[in-house]
Amino acid sequence: MADVSPARFPCLGNANYPEWGLRMEAVLVKKGLWGVVEVLVSKTKSDGLEKTADEMKKERDGLIAKRNVAKMAEARAELILRVEDGQLAHMTARDPMEIWENLQRVHRATGFATSLALRRRFLTAKKADDEMMEAWIGRIQTLVLRMEHAGIEVTAQDQILALTMGLPSSYDAVIINFDATSPEQLTVNHVITRLLNEETRQISSPGSSPNATVSDNAIDEALAAIAARRDPADVTCFFCDKKGHFKSDCPEKVAWQSSKHKRKAGTAALAIGLDSDWEESDAF
Repeated sequence: MADVSPARFPCLGNANYPEWGLRMEAVLVKKGLWGVVEVLVSKTKSDGLEKTADEMKKERDGLIAKRNVAKMAEARAELILRVEDGQLAHMTARDPMEIWENLQRVHRATGFATSLALRRRFLTAKKADDEMMEAWIGRIQTLVLRMEHAGIEVTAQDQILALTMGLPSSYDAVIINFDATSPEQLTVNHVITRLLNEETRQISSPGSSPNATVSDNAIDEALAAIAARRDPADVTCFFCDKKGHFKSDCPEKVAWQSSKHKRKAGTAALAIGLDSDWEESDAF
């Protein structure tokens, strides 16, 4: 029976490749076409020994040459029909494997500036007042997907920090409780479950005080305790993008803030001097 309910999702544009790639792969797998787009070769022989690089290349080349021409044409058509007009220039090849590789190369974000922008967006995200917790978690996980697609390593602690730092003050008590959780239990899934439960509690308890806040020092200490469980050598500063320290301890950030304060002080002094000059001129 023909598939009368094809999966519907946004076509590939300039900013949604990570999500589109996952969905497109699922469509091709479901239709039995993924084998002509990505050819995988086992690293071990039937006797358990590892294959050499030359053996793997030879086997892969052989599988590529044996692909079904009709399935290749069908896979190419599926790809072309799932993109916006601006992406068609990358899809002129007849081989769907080549098209897939072209799209990966074009849309994979690289470079220091891109990496820094993704990191900052990740750690400065804030949950909107009318945003459900499930949607907030999904937004953070989408950012994780995009960072990993760009080659940026995102640890479990990074995800926990992003999930908790963007929450309103009504969740401060929950965040502090994470400080008392053992490292083995403090997983992303554990944090997500607790946050979802807390949202349900706040919604079902109108008499509670969701806006009750915990001191800034307490929340900072809790977040710092979560972060401190990481090996300092693996820590990446989200200000200078260097390893070995957090943003709060970044010497470049301290220097930048000092320079910023000096510029403000100089501007204020200049304004006072101008006011004095005007007063003297008025006296005459």
